[in-house]
Amino acid sequence: MGQPVPTRAVTGERRFLLLFLPIALGFGGRMALPAFNGPLARFFTDNGYLIGLLLAVGPLVSALVNPALGRLSDRTWTRLGRRLPYVMVGVPLATLVLFAIPSAPSYPVLLALFLLNALFISIGGVPLLSLIPDMVAPERRGRAMALFMIAGGIGAIAIQMSGKFLWESHFELVYYLTALLALIFVIPPVFFIRESRPRAEDLEAARRRSRISLWGAVASFARGDPIALFLASASLRYLGVGILISYFTLFAVTDLGVPVGDAALAIGITGAVRIALAIPAGRLADRWSRKRLLVAATGVAAVVHLATALAVFDLFGLYLALLAGAVVGTLDLIVSGPLFMDLMPADRRGELTGINMVLQNVFRALGALLGGAIFAWSGGYRLIFAAAALFSLVSALILSRVRATVPAKSG
Repeated sequence: MGQPVPTRAVTGERRFLLLFLPIALGFGGRMALPAFNGPLARFFTDNGYLIGLLLAVGPLVSALVNPALGRLSDRTWTRLGRRLPYVMVGVPLATLVLFAIPSAPSYPVLLALFLLNALFISIGGVPLLSLIPDMVAPERRGRAMALFMIAGGIGAIAIQMSGKFLWESHFELVYYLTALLALIFVIPPVFFIRESRPRAEDLEAARRRSRISLWGAVASFARGDPIALFLASASLRYLGVGILISYFTLFAVTDLGVPVGDAALAIGITGAVRIALAIPAGRLADRWSRKRLLVAATGVAAVVHLATALAVFDLFGLYLALLAGAVVGTLDLIVSGPLFMDLMPADRRGELTGINMVLQNVFRALGALLGGAIFAWSGGYRLIFAAAALFSLVSALILSRVRATVPAKSG
């Protein structure tokens, strides 16, 4: 007997995956930039609060824009698609800003460029992420996220490795290379994606909603709604991540005496571990309880953060902390996305993705501000890991209350 002919939906999903992989690679470069934004800020000021403001302004701007863009994309259908019109505008403009950032002549100009970068990437980013649940079946989302993480990890490693060789002599090339990755790998594939038309009832339901339901999501937390509990738990993880991403390189430089290039190299090398673990983590996410996996990963992350605060004093210890963080961080990244997609109704994907990104950006901004305050108070960044450990522990406790659905198993 011959092989079954793939359905139109499966064929469309495979085409989407092939096109989204280079997009993920290009966006991976952006994932690496927070490791350099802190040292870049130090070129303009040594004030901990001003550094925190610079690192927080992007997430704060995104928090204001993301829910509106997610809701608009839920309500949109054009001949170009539902999400793609926003992507085609936002991503190229954000790329142009990346080229401009290294040429900023002063702190206020740099602050304005960070603001514009966040604005434009929000216009394209929320609709772009909303394409994944639109185009990928629930039982394959874990493995899809693993593939996207591998591609993104390759892009991130390229930028992190460039920091080792370029930062001290030509720091601006790190930002130019990141923008170049977007020009080559992100923008061209976008024009070849063909979106699936949303169901008429989902589109009509999205258009009937007169307001963004952020406050409704907050109110539903008290009722124990799964999506609200998930978002509350995720917010605390974002707070911890906001501290660590913003200040990890500065911790290495200030507290351990490690050069920026060596810290970036360490992050890049351990990024290869994340890539190696992505496919096994994706299979786990599709076959085991996503909720239990995420609770376990978040709890272990708390232990890793606390151990870093207490026991890391040199470059070797930094590598050990990064390797341990890579294991639990990979599981977190691979599992949390599909679990969130499982919990969200089809007619609110863009809106809920926007709300999630509001919380992500607000709490990452708070993390950046908190890290700056910790430095101003203590003269170092070691205590940021103790704070992140506390946030991870509470996040795991809240997440344990989520009543999660079990995805269908596939062979």
